Amino acid sequence: MTTVARLQARGQVTVPQEIRDACELSPGDDLLFVKTGPRTFECRALPRRRSLAEVLAQYQSDEESPNLARLREDFGEDLARRSRPEADEERQ
Repeated sequence: MTTVARLQARGQVTVPQEIRDACELSPGDDLLFVKTGPRTFECRALPRRRSLAEVLAQYQSDEESPNLARLREDFGEDLARRSRPEADEERQ
């Protein structure tokens, strides 16, 4: 597929409809231009940006979240047990 577009005075180019369709481009999509030689560039469509809600949704789980307060308490108790002098004697 070959097509021509004209650079406008403000530096804008309209991407022809057949190119937008072939690359599945939508308004707001980001394009990356990579120089491949003198006066030659490659144009790549970047992955679409997702909202924070969309990103967080992929990590949602039906499982119950761990009780962080209980985990901290258990860890603290275990640490205290290990740091007592009698714990050293029991380990030997």
